[in-house]
Amino acid sequence: MALKEEGTHPPSEGILARFAQVKPIRSLRDLERVKEERPDIVLIDLHMPQFDGKEVVEVLRQSQRVPVLVLFDASVEPTTLLKQLNSLSTLRTARRSRLPNLAQAVRLLGISQEALSRMLNVSARTAHRWLKGTRPRRTRELDRLLEIVALMEQALPSDDAIRSYLYHANPTLQGEKPIDFLIRGEFDRVAADLQAVQEGVYV
Repeated sequence: MALKEEGTHPPSEGILARFAQVKPIRSLRDLERVKEERPDIVLIDLHMPQFDGKEVVEVLRQSQRVPVLVLFDASVEPTTLLKQLNSLSTLRTARRSRLPNLAQAVRLLGISQEALSRMLNVSARTAHRWLKGTRPRRTRELDRLLEIVALMEQALPSDDAIRSYLYHANPTLQGEKPIDFLIRGEFDRVAADLQAVQEGVYV
């Protein structure tokens, strides 16, 4: 479904903008017409009966003016989808661009010492020493984890949004939680998903 903004409203009304439906997307022909309408937001079911929602994403991302793409699964509860839509109106504040330190990363991720040791492929004792202030040795896993935490801070509007992202099932990650990928050391999968969010694909 493609939505086009009808107009902005003063903050006192509690509404940032209203959107009018352009038209549903039921075929590739509809998709071409939607591209011509240049909608502001497109809601895409990942499992549409006629064609794969990912095809729609690829086509729309080639537009001159890429709309905000909200991906969902038909099995997702309407209240969950509404929360995702509401989050789009959240203003993003400037966040630090340098890499966080390990203690900051652990606090933001909300993980245990045991989970950290699994992420970094070190012993629990080593993870404990690092968290107590011993300077950690540079490893590929540590560098990658800190890079992903920095990426989350850039892609998501707040610490609460980061934790919500980490601990909720993600359709683009086969329904798994991003935190589970990180604990298994599968950093690249989460990084790719976050980069998609930065490019305007919301799940």
